[in-house]
Amino acid sequence: MDAGGISATGPNTTRLTSTLPDRVSPPTWAADLAEKAGGADFWVRAPGRVNLIGEHTDYTGGLVLPVALDLEIRGVVRVRGDAMVRVRSLSLGSADEFGIGSEDEGRGPEFGRYVRGVLAALARPPGPDRPWDGFDLTLDSTLPVAAGLSSSAALEGATAMAATAVNGIDPSPEQLVAACHWAENEFVGLACGVMDQSICIHGQPGHAMLLDCGDGTRRHIPLGDLAIVVADTGSERRLSASAYNERRSQCEQGLARLAEKSPDLESLRQVDLAMLEHRRAELSPLIYRRLRHVVGENRRVEVMTEALAGGERSVMGEAMAASHRSLRDDFEVSSAELDAMVESAHDAPGLIGSRLTGAGFGGCTVSLVEPDRTAEFSAALAEGYRRRSGREARVYACRSAGGAAWGRLRGD
Repeated sequence: MDAGGISATGPNTTRLTSTLPDRVSPPTWAADLAEKAGGADFWVRAPGRVNLIGEHTDYTGGLVLPVALDLEIRGVVRVRGDAMVRVRSLSLGSADEFGIGSEDEGRGPEFGRYVRGVLAALARPPGPDRPWDGFDLTLDSTLPVAAGLSSSAALEGATAMAATAVNGIDPSPEQLVAACHWAENEFVGLACGVMDQSICIHGQPGHAMLLDCGDGTRRHIPLGDLAIVVADTGSERRLSASAYNERRSQCEQGLARLAEKSPDLESLRQVDLAMLEHRRAELSPLIYRRLRHVVGENRRVEVMTEALAGGERSVMGEAMAASHRSLRDDFEVSSAELDAMVESAHDAPGLIGSRLTGAGFGGCTVSLVEPDRTAEFSAALAEGYRRRSGREARVYACRSAGGAAWGRLRGD
């Protein structure tokens, strides 16, 4: 995917005015982080995300309904006088250093691969029209790592903001999404869909985003007064080493099989449940179950979107419950801990709906909760999970947030 068309506009010009005005007061955390960094010129932030529904549909050209969260990766940036990039993560206790244009030289720590990948993506042809300045990037995070809340896309978004701030480049939001997606797919080597990068860049406070991953169209859906509670099971997953890529391959195999008799079939989005059932004998039982999840999940996203628009809480809950069952039974990406968390949510007061979120294999659940019951729900959820699993849950009452942004810390 081409990141192309990046141009320089000068060191003191903020051109992403569609998402960030030219003068924005620094967030409250920026001064403290700048002090830890020994001084800084800019601040950057990029949100994590939770997907309300639409799991394992993004890489099959389907529908997703994510929300950008106030759990985020944040950083401060200091301009250098050379072409070196030094990045330090306080939350991970890790650092990396490399030269612009030599991102492929040396492996570096795992988190550094995402930073290197974004810079390599932004430099892809036609690339910048002048040499870039290097920078020191000091990062911190309120976002759990490897919990299914897309800390990787947030890291990519924060890096893209740093490059934008330091070098005065003017990528469109779509180019930023493309660059971050290329970094994760091609540079890091994880065959992910485009959902995480899209919501990281395009998120809006108070809204979920209905994204068609087939044609890239998006629509922001008001959340109303719904409260979002994210619960981390404490069972870390390693997505690159998991069965994620295997599931993607199985979906591709199923699509190829169906396309043998339907040559115009290009995406599982074109398949409905009636067609899948009619062609069931052509598929192995395993591939059939994988496709049944994807096809059914696309429909559940549509149902959920309509329910949000109409305030139909019971329909929201039914859609989320059906999604979790399908992920558990047909796609087989749940875990004992995720199931225990969802079961605990259904016993807690104020629940509207709950399901695993992210790719699965561990990580987090998302629950929609009545706004006046959030504290009560969260306490009951944690206690129920402790009783069922013997583990301690980390429970976050979250707010929706805007997309990735940057601003100046000093000077004009």
